[in-house]
Amino acid sequence: MGELFGRWIEAERGRFFSLLPVAVGSAILVYFALPLEPPLWVGLLLLALAAIALAAGWRHPYARFLAILLLAAALGFSRAEWRTAAEPPMRIIPTGPVTVTGTIARIEHLPDSTRITLAHPRIDAGPIQARDIRLKLRKDETLALQAGEGVQAYALLFGPERPAWPGGWDMERDYYFSGLNATGFALTGLTRTTAAPQNRIATGLQNLRNSIAGTILATLPRDTGGIAVTLLTGDEQAIPAPERQNFIAAGLAHILAVAGLHVGIVMGLVFFTSRWLLTRHVWLALHLPSKSIAAACSLLGGAAYAALTGAHLPILRALAMASLVTLGVFAGRRAFSLRGLALAALALLLASPEVILSTSFQMSFSAVAALIAGYAVLQNRATHRPPPRTRLGGMARHVAALAYTSLLAGGASMPFAAYQFQQLQPYWIPANLLAVPLTAFWIMPCGLIALALMPVHLAALALIPMGWGIKIIVWLTTQIAAWPDALLRVKPIPNAAILLIAAGLIWLCIWRSVARLAGVPIAVLGLALAFAARPPDVLVSNDAKLIAMRSGATVFLISQPHASGFTLEQWQNVWGKTPLTLAQCSTQSCLVGAAWFTITPECAPARLIVAPIEMPACTAPLLDRLAAYREGAIAAWITPHGVIFRTDRAVQGIRPWVLPYPQL
Repeated sequence: MGELFGRWIEAERGRFFSLLPVAVGSAILVYFALPLEPPLWVGLLLLALAAIALAAGWRHPYARFLAILLLAAALGFSRAEWRTAAEPPMRIIPTGPVTVTGTIARIEHLPDSTRITLAHPRIDAGPIQARDIRLKLRKDETLALQAGEGVQAYALLFGPERPAWPGGWDMERDYYFSGLNATGFALTGLTRTTAAPQNRIATGLQNLRNSIAGTILATLPRDTGGIAVTLLTGDEQAIPAPERQNFIAAGLAHILAVAGLHVGIVMGLVFFTSRWLLTRHVWLALHLPSKSIAAACSLLGGAAYAALTGAHLPILRALAMASLVTLGVFAGRRAFSLRGLALAALALLLASPEVILSTSFQMSFSAVAALIAGYAVLQNRATHRPPPRTRLGGMARHVAALAYTSLLAGGASMPFAAYQFQQLQPYWIPANLLAVPLTAFWIMPCGLIALALMPVHLAALALIPMGWGIKIIVWLTTQIAAWPDALLRVKPIPNAAILLIAAGLIWLCIWRSVARLAGVPIAVLGLALAFAARPPDVLVSNDAKLIAMRSGATVFLISQPHASGFTLEQWQNVWGKTPLTLAQCSTQSCLVGAAWFTITPECAPARLIVAPIEMPACTAPLLDRLAAYREGAIAAWITPHGVIFRTDRAVQGIRPWVLPYPQL
């Protein structure tokens, strides 16, 4: 047994480094799963204990490696603690119209208006706040906006909503780590209070993005111009909602999310253009390291594109990988490897531990890991295959490679998309076969040429052809979105299920020997848990204005006036493909299935009492307006042994990003 284990260790030499980000990420997940915020000394204590274990086991290779993993885990836990502690606290937002004053930090073009982010805002006569406020402007706003200038408006503000159902999207946590405190809309036009400062890089970049977006929208119609704005500035808000939904249904949402695909295209174009120019002259080709210079130029081009599009997480991940690729080119080493991906993951997790909970991190790293591992397997099997003899055979091989790429990336990221959005897109492979090459070889090159021509006011020469290419993809998404079951709704996936799927995928991608196949049953077990998950029988919103009850194969919805549209939208996927059927209700009763339920402030013999009003104490379990107000959204499962409850308050715990629940 020891000899077999030793041979496995030797076969996997160089792969164990990839376990370090796994240890860091696992500890970060443990931190976020805690019901209470741990004191800061806990992380420091874990670091000290791990360091002692490393010193004690230094002379023993296996013990040393385990201690290193423990040290990495302690580092991840401690970093998550300190990252949370460094954020300013959330503030309660006053209800009703208020006067908001602040400095414009970001300008976003919506399909029908404009949205701004105000830094250092002040509400009424209150103090300057440390958190930003995002404000949607009136459609008739005429003030020419610039980043960095101070503005004032009369507005209606809203704090983050609590999760729509226990375990649902935590908007409060997202607001907390993004530096946001409230969103709202302006009731009046903006008034400029201070001018924008000069020569500031951040405001200059934002104004440059705003200028580029204005030029694009003045040249192209909204259906193609909004996508062009997204690809060249990173502003996704300019795309009309129906068009965005078609991209999601076609499995092409990644085209609209500026990420590794886009920065890879930009860097590839810069690399091949630079190298082509450097080899046009014989002396330059013979005396200069053209490949290394082209790699450096491509990295600079990627960094410039990342800065222009906002330097979001997927771009930073791609840049981290690109930097390692560039170093590999300089050193004559292989460019793409799991070690490079592990280094990029470590850098992001230690810089922003909360990214492990984000959709972009989960989907992008799973896709890249699957591509690296999948192509390594394909390369090992294809080393002895002869090249295609005909042009048609070469084209067929390229199409097969593109389909294989889409299968690997889409298949690996799909479970995480289903976990985050409760949706699946079964037609992603045929959509990507056309959309990705069109984006790489037509749309993005035209976009880069348009950026170069904007200073001389000739951008339309490239923007119009760019719009033609975008129009083809828009048509493609419209067609695919109309196919049967183009967008499949799935039930929420339990945390245990997605963790098993992720563990199986990681195990399958990290190792190179046959032992990697052990990841398959682990992932299959996670899928089985996901399919076996049972949605709740009763769901009550945090204000009891929405109540859903499952009766047989039907889910009935009882809705009160002024119920939350956000909550209702989130509920659409809780029962998978089962739609919500609006119950027939009057002021005193509701028809649910074949039974009438009377709404009265009295108790009745029942296994569970659910009411949109406040009820007196009853012997049966009670879900009423008071319970929802105190506990947040409540889910209930009715079993032969009793009723099982799950509440937002219990799931969220007492954490810095959770606004206090009422103490009643």
